[in-house]
Amino acid sequence: MRSLQVAAPGTLEGTVIDADTDEGVAGAELTFSHDDGAYSTTSSVGGAFRFAPRAAGMYRLISIEAKGYAPFEGEFDRSPVSFVSMPGKDVAGVMLRLSRERHGTAKVHFRSDEKPDAGSPAMPAHGSLRGLVFAARPRPPVAAFAIALWRRQGIAVPTMVTPASFIDPSGKYRIDSLSPGTYEASALAAGYSWSSYLVTDVGDSSVEADFALHAGAHIAGVVTDGATRLPIAGAELSLEGRRGDAPELPAAPLSPEATTASDGSFTLEHVPPDALGLRVEKRGYLHRLVALGPLPEDGDAPPFAIELTPRKRGEGANFELTGIGAVLRASADAIEIRQLLPNAGAAEAGLAPGDEIVAIDGAPVTALGFEGAMGAIRGSEGTAVTLRIRRAGREADVIVWRKLVRG
Repeated sequence: MRSLQVAAPGTLEGTVIDADTDEGVAGAELTFSHDDGAYSTTSSVGGAFRFAPRAAGMYRLISIEAKGYAPFEGEFDRSPVSFVSMPGKDVAGVMLRLSRERHGTAKVHFRSDEKPDAGSPAMPAHGSLRGLVFAARPRPPVAAFAIALWRRQGIAVPTMVTPASFIDPSGKYRIDSLSPGTYEASALAAGYSWSSYLVTDVGDSSVEADFALHAGAHIAGVVTDGATRLPIAGAELSLEGRRGDAPELPAAPLSPEATTASDGSFTLEHVPPDALGLRVEKRGYLHRLVALGPLPEDGDAPPFAIELTPRKRGEGANFELTGIGAVLRASADAIEIRQLLPNAGAAEAGLAPGDEIVAIDGAPVTALGFEGAMGAIRGSEGTAVTLRIRRAGREADVIVWRKLVRG
């Protein structure tokens, strides 16, 4: 019998370079901690390094030392910079930028040089984004963080571009080589929630954008069977939309997620106040999308009681949520109604496929963005939302009632 071959643990490869000259830094020693000890690797000529773990798992960067540069030192089990080694999956193209600091502090910039999608045309780089990341109270700088950046095209937001992680005791960051356009940015750091999205226009110069980080909301609740009212164990909860997809970067924390205990209880930490919603999944039940509503920037949110509907054999529905019952798609300056669900609020209000939503409760969708618009449309069952509808060049306000819908 042929023996099975187990894939080797994934490696981390990259280059250590001088932040000012872009020249490789040879002889830089990187030390990573693991459950069973600490391991080091050293950059070679040109600054290239390769860290090959002995076993898969979480490795935390606890120090970087190079002659002529102030060292970075993190706590052994609490370093905000981490690398997850997975069998057969290598991580390459990571750049570590070291800066010579006058006052003995170290600055390290992590950036992944991933190639753009094949369908994305290359555009010339002109501008940059820079600023500070600090805790909202009492405003000390955050030393290790990530900046997630998206290029905005109308209301729709495409895939993330130029994600980067930073270590800087002063909380400073700078992202160069940005083509002119409108961007959305958010800052992430361990122990904090995502910052609010910041929309900025980048031209051929440097634009400043600062981020104040909050601890976020603490959410607790119980998931039960809607038919038997019994608690459901093992239900998986995660944030919906971009808030549920943290970038795969060394200093980016995981997005809040949880699994219910035997009594159906769950807790979520560091939830941003503008999170779109909560996705609840359990085999044998319809997926439930729960509108979170207003959340505190710091502290406890009201408890959630979530009921899941058992999935009936042969039933075509996959999910349920409280909304207007319409399938929506973003366009340049509006949200187009593509399809209506029967017996739901949008159909009962007389809306039709092809109608365009240009404002929600008086707020233009161009200002809300697609995810913000989805959050504004959803709400509690039995409440109403006012939509400004554009049809054949004419606009009118329509009141639509929210219901529990399945699709």
